[in-house]
Amino acid sequence: MKITKAAIKAIEEIVKETLGWPSNRKWDSADKDERFRSLFGAPSVVIAALWELIRSNVNEDVHEKHLLWGLIFLKVYAPNEEVHCAIVGFPTRKEFRQKAWHMVEIIADLKDGLIRLENRFINAPNDKNGIPFMTLDCTDCKINEPFPFNKKWLSVKFRGPGMKYEVAIAIYSNNICWSNGPFYGTRNESRIFKEGLGLEIPDDEPVEVDAGPGGDPRLMKPLAGASWHARKQKSSHRGRQETVFSRMKQFNVLDTHFHHTCTDEGEYMLKHQKCFDAVLVVTQLKLMIGGDKFLDAGKMDEVKYVMT
Repeated sequence: MKITKAAIKAIEEIVKETLGWPSNRKWDSADKDERFRSLFGAPSVVIAALWELIRSNVNEDVHEKHLLWGLIFLKVYAPNEEVHCAIVGFPTRKEFRQKAWHMVEIIADLKDGLIRLENRFINAPNDKNGIPFMTLDCTDCKINEPFPFNKKWLSVKFRGPGMKYEVAIAIYSNNICWSNGPFYGTRNESRIFKEGLGLEIPDDEPVEVDAGPGGDPRLMKPLAGASWHARKQKSSHRGRQETVFSRMKQFNVLDTHFHHTCTDEGEYMLKHQKCFDAVLVVTQLKLMIGGDKFLDAGKMDEVKYVMT
């Protein structure tokens, strides 16, 4: 995806206006990129690309500045809308809430077009026999404890209420190629695989995982490597998985307790899913167009399995 300099400049001008940037301060300073990432979670080139992808799908009264509102909602996720409104020039809380949430939903709707399972084959070897194409792991997100209390929400990762998501990362390219969720915090990772990704991939395709899930011959745990070199390569690529999770949780909506509670459990989980999917889309765009990149995990040429 190519974004013109004019499109990037247009977004930056809208950011300056939205933030009320003072005329006596230099805009093109050394900390400009950090400023964008701190407020919006992405550099200006990614925001410009995002607007090009969604501009035809937004409501008539929605403009570029409202995309910034949606990104600020995801990145800052303050305890109340007044904080968000203060950043973008004090619209009413109702207006901010409506426009920002509309943008979150529109961004989340891009997921199926960007997060595609077939992307695991990009740059992969032609010989697909016994070669893993993905690493797979689950991440838990904190939420406010729903009422009434139910232990099904309990996440052992942080000993509190949470929702669980499954995410797969391509080994041979910078692509997030699968996500599934949300589930209750107590949901078993093996069951999530068997009822989700396990139904979508061939019976003889191995997948790299940590020591958690099991019960399926395709799930290759850390000690499954045939040699020390193979296990080292597996470990490096599992580290990329944690890199994606850490970058997603730079968006405070996934790192702090999700407080958009509602009386209907299904609606509550759907709201969180929209936020998760929107962050997933922004993270994938950063990987695609150079706003972010993985550390080089090296080759996987020592890793091959005999599948029965």
